[in-house]
Amino acid sequence: MSLFEQRNDERRSSAIRRLKEVARQLFDAAEDDAVVVNELKCSEPGCPPVETVVALLRSGREPRQLKVHKAVVDVTEGDLREALRGTHEHSQARG
Repeated sequence: MSLFEQRNDERRSSAIRRLKEVARQLFDAAEDDAVVVNELKCSEPGCPPVETVVALLRSGREPRQLKVHKAVVDVTEGDLREALRGTHEHSQARG
């Protein structure tokens, strides 16, 4: 592994840790809740080339999930807040 790849891996790992911490606060997660952050790449037509998915997993409850069409290192707290507002508005429209 080159020095450049190491720096990118460290930057990515740091971004994931930061997003997990922010998501815990935004989701008001309990200590035993799991927060998962994944970066997905897609080559299918009409699919965003990359998106970050942040999920809250709680025992016995439906998971909550946010999607941001950016690489994990580019996602900000504001992006997560906006995605959360969007899911909240969507759930109110259905309910």
